[in-house]
Amino acid sequence: MNTLTDLQQKFLKGSYVRSINYHNTPVVRVREYEKQLAFYSQYFCGVSEEDLALFLTTGRWHKDKPGLIHAFYNGYRNNYDVMKAPLENYGFIGWFFIPTAFASLKQKQLEFAEKHTIRVIANEYTDGRYALNWQEIKELDKKHVIASHTKTHSPIAEDSVVDIEREILGSQTDFAHYLGHKVSSFAWLSGSPYGVQKKADRYLLEAGYQYLFSNFKIQKLA
Repeated sequence: MNTLTDLQQKFLKGSYVRSINYHNTPVVRVREYEKQLAFYSQYFCGVSEEDLALFLTTGRWHKDKPGLIHAFYNGYRNNYDVMKAPLENYGFIGWFFIPTAFASLKQKQLEFAEKHTIRVIANEYTDGRYALNWQEIKELDKKHVIASHTKTHSPIAEDSVVDIEREILGSQTDFAHYLGHKVSSFAWLSGSPYGVQKKADRYLLEAGYQYLFSNFKIQKLA
């Protein structure tokens, strides 16, 4: 049987890219996150889109330390408030996967979150805004990676063109409008890899996404 130390050592070894996933990052855990980042910085380095592209194209990692992607899902406001500064202090690049309709909503965010399986911490913000707004996303876009986590954080039915167009094309349209450019990476709500939902896969290419993050792997699409 492997001990915890054995597993940790296996995680730390190797010249490759790993991803660690976050959702809510409440301020009460900020010291814990800073300790984690301090530990990770000893063994890993940040991963930019250019780094990922080179690795997936050549199969070789070009830095002294393995790469670690810090992926933040659902577009929570506390990702910006709590994690932006520590990530930058330790030289990491955050990958922020945004449901664009949540970011665009100015009212009734709690109702939207409940309907679309986005778990929020009740009463965390007295002004009722739990999602990143577009100004914060623009700020993150300067040093970090902005990516799509669909438009409304809804499942995509393979036989529903309406779902596919809304969640895949609709989110990319929002990014182009608010950021002035398309984003390169996409993550399904269900975490399916490329090749499972073939009709939806075609729309990923049409929308201009280049990378798909799933529960199993990171895949280069084009």
